[in-house]
Amino acid sequence: MGTKELRRKLIKDFGKFIDDDSKLEILESVFDAINHDEKDSIVPNTHYNLVAEEREKYLSGEIQASSWEETEQRLNAKYGF
Repeated sequence: MGTKELRRKLIKDFGKFIDDDSKLEILESVFDAINHDEKDSIVPNTHYNLVAEEREKYLSGEIQASSWEETEQRLNAKYGF
């Protein structure tokens, strides 16, 4: 469907929504969601930077990491999980 056809269809559909109060409220919610600015993350960028740095160290082999299975075994041995 081309842009012009889509525009005509949406205009026709919006006419139907505007006449129905319950659909009008839903349409308003959709527009609010589209126009809502994303809030800044509560996680500071310094934490993201730290994770990126540690990941680079891991990928380069500078640091080692345990597999989930190894970690699970250590937790089971220590805490009896």
